[in-house]
Amino acid sequence: MNYKKWVLPLAKDIRFWIVLFFILHMSAITLPPLEPGSTWRQSDGLMVARNFYEHNPTIFYPTVDVAGEKSGIVGCEFPILNYLIYLISLIFGYASWYGRLINVIVSSVGVSYYYRLIRNYFGDASAFNATIIVLVSVWFTYERTPIPDTFAASLCLVSLYYAIHYLEEGKFYQLFFYFILGLFGCLSKISAATILSVLAIPVFLGSGLRKRKISFCFFSALILISIYGWYFVWVPYLNTTYGFGEHFFMGMPFRDSVNQLLENWPKTLERFYDTPFKVSGFIAFLTGLYFAIKKKLWLQLALFIVPFTAFCVVILKTGSNFHIDAYYVIMFIPSMAFIAGCGLAQINHKLVVTLMLLVVGIEGIANQLHVFQIRLPNKSLETLEPILDRVSDRDDLIAINGDHGDPTPMYQAHRRGWVEPNEFFLRPGQLDRLRMKGCRYIVILKEFSGDLDLALKKVYDSEQFKVYKIPARES
Repeated sequence: MNYKKWVLPLAKDIRFWIVLFFILHMSAITLPPLEPGSTWRQSDGLMVARNFYEHNPTIFYPTVDVAGEKSGIVGCEFPILNYLIYLISLIFGYASWYGRLINVIVSSVGVSYYYRLIRNYFGDASAFNATIIVLVSVWFTYERTPIPDTFAASLCLVSLYYAIHYLEEGKFYQLFFYFILGLFGCLSKISAATILSVLAIPVFLGSGLRKRKISFCFFSALILISIYGWYFVWVPYLNTTYGFGEHFFMGMPFRDSVNQLLENWPKTLERFYDTPFKVSGFIAFLTGLYFAIKKKLWLQLALFIVPFTAFCVVILKTGSNFHIDAYYVIMFIPSMAFIAGCGLAQINHKLVVTLMLLVVGIEGIANQLHVFQIRLPNKSLETLEPILDRVSDRDDLIAINGDHGDPTPMYQAHRRGWVEPNEFFLRPGQLDRLRMKGCRYIVILKEFSGDLDLALKKVYDSEQFKVYKIPARES
């Protein structure tokens, strides 16, 4: 094989790397949503999708299974990804891995548009470097999960591409794609709007026609109105009307948030220098920042600072959740990778750049390979549903010991009811209160949440689970 003729051109083609990563994700695409680090979010979203399929398909009424005897209708992120899972399920029957597949496809498309956008204005080298860094970042973990973070970010990256081209060329289809994709992206994840914040630069400083800017601002306003209507009108309405309470975290007062961030400042900083690209990737980012400042690359700096500043506002509303959940960093990965990519493009020695990208890639992927395996105690939950099918009906309300409200075991049980900590079941009179609410069974997850002995009839017992039956309510 002619090395220079085939291997080098392929390695320099970003399409090869995007397809390679896509194939890598396909190797474990059908895994259940039980890999460490994101089971809560995955189960929660899949629960909504499955309820669309099995119960109410109205997209404006997302439903979860951990609301006990209540309907389970709850305010949450606008369930576009969940609804796509439902639509595919109408054709092929329900399966959780559809969410993984949809997200990998959309995220791969988003990364390809990210590359095209940078290449058009800053050259092939900057675009290639930045895109590789995104692919090996924590984006790698979350683009293969059925949660909306990389999904929403990708929709906004494609939207950004069309918005900029509309401001330059003025074609209606470009404005249409900006609006639809930006709307769905921001509704899927409100923090994705920070990606679109860079559009303030061409709108206020660009030389485009005034008529185009007015049209662009009008449709941007429609996006903002829709975001406000869903998150600040409809979500509180659902929470109040159906009594489940605040299921979707809507932030906190700035003072409380700042105090939490400062109290946990080492973990807060870690989300910047470690979580996105690990240490080597952060060094690449600092290298890019150094060259941007030294060479006075004001446009590159502005394209980093604007969305990064917008994201910092999100952080200031997030508080301790920012350092608890790693997926919050997804939205500022594109801007950090952009600066890193542009900085590496300033280095004249290609071998040095290649070695840096190689180190970033190896460190990034090596720290994320665990997502391709399901380990104990999570693995024990795979058999929960068939076991419960042997001793109970699908519409029986059940209670499971676990973290309060964590939907993971209930999703795997494929039933409705309560997920509560161990001490909940040991409180005096608690079993009677559950019985009065219609609870029929209590499931004890020995490996997942710890063992409990209850004064009830035991209908199943194994190394992983115990199932108790609660006597029916007296008439």
